Amino acid sequence: MQDRHPIHHITDQITLVVLGVNIWSGRKKLRPEDLKLGTEIPPEDLVSLGSKRICNPEALKEFHRLKKVGERACLHLGTRFLGGFAVPNCHAESLADKLETVKAAFDAETQTFLSGYDQALEEWISSLPAWEEPIRRAIEPANVVGGRLRFGFQLVQIAPADQPGTLEQEVNGLGDGIFAEVEQMARELDESFEGKEKLHRRALGTFRRIREKLACLSFIDQRIAPVVDTIDDWFARVPLEGPIEGAIFNEGMGLALLLGDSKRMARHGAGQRAMQTGETMPEHDEETGAVTLDEAPVVAETAAPPAPELSFDEELDVIFGAESVTSDTPQAAETTDDLPRALPAVEEKEEEVLAVDDGGGFFF
Repeated sequence: MQDRHPIHHITDQITLVVLGVNIWSGRKKLRPEDLKLGTEIPPEDLVSLGSKRICNPEALKEFHRLKKVGERACLHLGTRFLGGFAVPNCHAESLADKLETVKAAFDAETQTFLSGYDQALEEWISSLPAWEEPIRRAIEPANVVGGRLRFGFQLVQIAPADQPGTLEQEVNGLGDGIFAEVEQMARELDESFEGKEKLHRRALGTFRRIREKLACLSFIDQRIAPVVDTIDDWFARVPLEGPIEGAIFNEGMGLALLLGDSKRMARHGAGQRAMQTGETMPEHDEETGAVTLDEAPVVAETAAPPAPELSFDEELDVIFGAESVTSDTPQAAETTDDLPRALPAVEEKEEEVLAVDDGGGFFF
């Protein structure tokens, strides 16, 4: 029997989640006659005229928001991988439930959008009377537009083939990708510390989400667990009530700086791991921060941590922007081995809905 590929201990523990989201752009190619440029029209090799909006972009923002919600759900306990998201097997089923909820919301929004499509077009045209003719020329029927609005997702088990190509490099790079994603998450902490003397308890939710993501994915790369330990050490000394100030505030700022730098996290994790095991500190590239793969403990033979025991409604709150664990749900921390036993209370934060700019050139 042929030996299994050495990366099987990672691929065996992950599910690849692929999102297939199509959103109608609401645009059509801008034509020279639309701009009434006459005979002096620059050649296409020189100028690209871009596109024109035939629909109010505000009507499409909810679709883009729901796409982001789906991506955030995948990134909550997963990481980007092979054009999709690598999620621990133990979290795949609950993630599928969440994505099914997002899909239902997307489908409902599609029906709402299509039912008011004709009226919305007329309102858009009436707001731009001088451009009625080029807009009407580009209008597409509602059934055609409906075919371009879709939210789908696929969950796939993967395994390396006899000739896996560059799959091993992709798997070995997962740890650095996780650190990069945490770096993005940690940017939320900047305003919590800069110019402040006390830490708002609301910021603890960001620390907690980072900690939860790292703990769930720690089986992928042995450099991750020491970073989790560092977060736990700080959390253990944060007061459960009252202000977060003084030395513990300064330590929190240092932790935020660590989490806000993917290269520093990788070096810290590798260094702490080397100290724990008595190994030589692995070398890293000074420019990229990447740890030398043939010397670093890139992956571990450990199993993924168990799924957090949150109710379905609480998990949905995580997707739609609420804090992952709050003081109102202490049972979540008490029943999950990989979470700190007593985390400080977190104040609820109202999420801002980001405006989506779908780009383009000339538009109306």
